[in-house]
Order: sequence, then structure tokens, then C-alpha cells
Amino acid sequence: MRRFLAAAVVFVVLAAAPAVAAASADQQLARAGVLQRVDFPNGWKQTKRASEAHDPVDREAAKIPSCKPFAAFATANRKQPHAASPNFELGQSTVSNTVSVYATTDKAEASLDRFRDTGVPKCLDRLFDAVLKAQLVKDKQLAKQVKSVSTDVALETGFRIGDDVVVYEGTTDVTLKNGTVQTIGLGFVTVRVGTVLAGYSYTSDTDISAALQPAIIASVTRLQRAAPSG
Repeated sequence: MRRFLAAAVVFVVLAAAPAVAAASADQQLARAGVLQRVDFPNGWKQTKRASEAHDPVDREAAKIPSCKPFAAFATANRKQPHAASPNFELGQSTVSNTVSVYATTDKAEASLDRFRDTGVPKCLDRLFDAVLKAQLVKDKQLAKQVKSVSTDVALETGFRIGDDVVVYEGTTDVTLKNGTVQTIGLGFVTVRVGTVLAGYSYTSDTDISAALQPAIIASVTRLQRAAPSG
């Protein structure tokens, strides 16, 4: 399987925010971890990201029984103080992230375990087949040319980022009726640093690891610096 993210080694420990003014402090911490334009090389553009209410991934996941653990994970993240980045794009590549701050490390760990559920890869296969097909239907001319859409996502190991990390990577093959196949790489990385879960998602038709890895490191480094001491 083609890999779009090179392994990075980052050791960070974030302390939980104090109970007093926790919501405000947690929101600030979440904002510190969102991706910024300066995290990417020249040429990458910042674009507006769809609101949570219009997120096609959440909408389609709710329709798929095998996506219950993934949907529970996403819902739990949204219930915490959180912040989302814009999209960052270069050609056919798109990267974004969302940072959620949990009340305790145990709660953050429990949420990440839902994302690690053994059924998530199959869920993501079905989910992104559905999302891409729904997008293709909007372009009637293109939809007429598509023969099939097939996604293959797997859990990747060997990454050491933060206190814990779950990485899924894979590809979606779009086969046209003339025999042409377009392959889109996609990935999901969720890093736990103390009470914080920082989730990164990306799609690309080429290897973007040279831009993606430093961007993730920059995001996590800001979280480390923003964390309350002691």
C-alpha cells in the first residue's frame, strides 16, 4: 500500500487544564494546535472549510452500521472544547485538522480507543466510497464516465508521535468506463498529547509527506508550548 505520511518522532506531554476557567483555557489550547498557513511550504493555499453541520463524512457515517465506533469517536470530539483549521490545498491535495481537549487523560484515551476499533478500516472503506460517489453525482457529466469507486484503508503502525497515535492510510481508485483509473491517497491521523486529541485528515494524488510531516510537528509543538505548566 502506498504511504503518504513519513514516520516522525515527537515526544510531548501536555498537562490537563486547571478546573478554574477550564472552558476558556481548553479553547485556547485547542486553537493553538490547529494547522496554519505558515506550517506548509510555499504554494499551499488556505481555503474555507465546510462547517460541521455540512460535513459529508459525518452525514454518510450515520448511515453505515459498521461506522458506529467511528461516529461515536467523531461525536465525542465535537462535544469537547475544540477548534478546526481551514483547508490547506496544493493541486489535488487537501489537508486539515481538528483539535479537541478532554477533561481528563482517561477520557481522551477512551475516545482514541474507539478510533482504534478493529472495524474502523472497513467503515472507512464504505464511508469514502459513499462520500466520493455523492460528490461525483453532483457533476452529471463526470458521473456518466465513472464505472466504479473502490476504497482500501488499513491501520498503519510504526509511528511515534505524542503520547499515542492511530494512523489509517489508504487509497480510493476511481475507474472510468474508458479503462482509466485515478488513484487518490487518503489518510487519518489522531495524536493524543495528554488530554488533547489532534486529528489530521488528508487526500492527495501524490506523495505529500515532505509537507505533511513538518506541518503535523509544528501543530503538536504549538500544543506543547501552549500547555499549562505543572
